[in-house]
Amino acid sequence: MVLKQIINKHPDRQFKLMQASTHSNKVALFDFSNKDSIFNSPVNFRVLGESLNSNVNGILYYQSFQVNGDRQQLLYNSLQKITESDNKLMNGKYFLEVDNRDQSTTYVLLTSWNDFDDLMAWKKTDEFMSLIGFTDQESSNYYYDETYRPLR
Repeated sequence: MVLKQIINKHPDRQFKLMQASTHSNKVALFDFSNKDSIFNSPVNFRVLGESLNSNVNGILYYQSFQVNGDRQQLLYNSLQKITESDNKLMNGKYFLEVDNRDQSTTYVLLTSWNDFDDLMAWKKTDEFMSLIGFTDQESSNYYYDETYRPLR
């Protein structure tokens, strides 16, 4: 596998090779090294807030939001509040903005969990429910989420 070769070639990086739960043939390579990308066409993010366990263990839950107009500030405030909260179920979280000025603002919430049960418990909380209004697929809204499990 090409991604495993990349991992082996760069032992100084903090890579996490993950498999998508929904799309089982889809894999993703996350680089938590905070170094310049080694890829030709990377997806770059600007970190707006973070609170992560240094090991980033368990599963990752990736949520991407794109909203227009006045709702952008509401979404920003909701994501910032989640990032600053002291949620004991999460290993950690990143609040990110896709660093591409040609597109409209895209925010990403990347959270780390010990297991799927902790993630599902969080999805029943008021904290998660504060995002529900931004997860509808409509003309002024784009939302995508994916759960990633570590590949062994």
